[in-house]
Amino acid sequence: SQAAGSDKSKIEDLAYDNEVGIFNPSYYNYGDYTAHYQYTVKPPLEYDSENTHLNWKFAGSEHIPYKNVKIIVPGDGIDTVYAYPPSLQVEKVEDQYVITGSLSTNEILAVELVGPSPAFAKMPGFRSEVSDVKGKTGSAAFWYNLPYYAAYLVNLLGKIGLILVPLSLVVIYNRYGREKEFTVPAYLSTLPGKSLKPWQVNLLFKGDAMDFDVDGYYATLLDLHKRKNIVIREKGEGKGILIRVLSTDGTDAYEQRVIAFISMLSEDGVLDTDRIASITKKAQSESSAEEKALKFQRSLSDVTTRVDTSLSSKYIVDGREHLMVLLLPTLVLMGITILLTVISPMQSYILFPALVFWFVILFQEGIAFAAPSTLFGHWKDDHYREKLEWDAFTHFLSDMAMIQKYAPADLSMWGEWLIYGTALGVGDKVEGAMKSLNIHLPEAEVPMGVVGMSSAFMPLASFSPPSHGSSGGGGGFGGGGFGGGGGFGGGGAGGR
Repeated sequence: SQAAGSDKSKIEDLAYDNEVGIFNPSYYNYGDYTAHYQYTVKPPLEYDSENTHLNWKFAGSEHIPYKNVKIIVPGDGIDTVYAYPPSLQVEKVEDQYVITGSLSTNEILAVELVGPSPAFAKMPGFRSEVSDVKGKTGSAAFWYNLPYYAAYLVNLLGKIGLILVPLSLVVIYNRYGREKEFTVPAYLSTLPGKSLKPWQVNLLFKGDAMDFDVDGYYATLLDLHKRKNIVIREKGEGKGILIRVLSTDGTDAYEQRVIAFISMLSEDGVLDTDRIASITKKAQSESSAEEKALKFQRSLSDVTTRVDTSLSSKYIVDGREHLMVLLLPTLVLMGITILLTVISPMQSYILFPALVFWFVILFQEGIAFAAPSTLFGHWKDDHYREKLEWDAFTHFLSDMAMIQKYAPADLSMWGEWLIYGTALGVGDKVEGAMKSLNIHLPEAEVPMGVVGMSSAFMPLASFSPPSHGSSGGGGGFGGGGFGGGGGFGGGGAGGR
């Protein structure tokens, strides 16, 4: 019924132009309400010498979701019906077209009709002549629906990827990741070989075969001392260490970098870690000391994290290379999905789930990339047996009972155990066993263990520069046109 006079002003404030609706100043209780509307309209019609075109927009870009949509249009003389969004079903029932489906929030609902001009002869409207009505309607429908097709495609590919990627990982593992079988004892008390230097053992056989860490650096210092390239001396328990460079004879490129680092930190030919610690303390208040401490810290980080990993390629096939066939398409399709989400927000209800799919797929692939490089690759030739032997040696050095049982009489062997145990990350276990058996480190041709070594370099490794302050300073009737968004009408049901 017509609104009471007292409510008219409020309705005028709430309603859009040309909008119809129902109004209750006391609001509505939860439930179903049925409203019937009948319009007399004169839509814009485009025509040429053969066909006429009508584009009717039933809901614009601002409305609530429609769970059930049903539109019935006369079918006499109508050649082609385009319904938007393309997810709607169009069915010819006798002399009518029945359009059914659902709409998400703010999704345009429109229907385009194309047919011979006599079919529209009795329809009142505002006619305008346009060339090739049928061709332009079909072209506009294609381009309007293209973002939908793209959204449906990336959504479908995401669903397929969720299943295909795990299966592909299994296939890649079976194809490239299986190793040869070798029989190796669980514990090995002798070095598997002396052809590799400690830093190389750290790179290849501690953790991932592509990763080098600080234990390789400490083991190299101990090995250089044993080989008389440098001399390391403790100043006293907990008082730092002194390192003097003697020669570079017989050293490789990495060992020369370590010696160069020691020389850079030395004063009068001696590296005193206490002096380095005092520099880090001064750096908290002096900018010149801070600059020097940061320079030393960068150099320390360089020798404790970076080595020539080309050695690894002689021992293993990196499985991550095989995973790139999965990662690259994922990144491309995820990028396309994000781009579509930005430029086509109307399809977001299709694209957001697709984006979730791609993030899950990327997470799956991330786990695979985080796995050891040989999981989806393999050790070349017979190097897997060598890897198993070094693992057995590590297990032996980690077991105090086994060390005590097979303790060697040759004290120099303890030195090798400590050096290579440090490279493998179990130097502290060897050092503890030596103390329990009352074996002094210098007797084994090593100056100190990894515990003292790491403590000596800790002030520089953990240095953090002082923080410095910073300064800074609606609906309604539209025109005609082609495609889902250019139709006559619009608006839609909104909750206000």
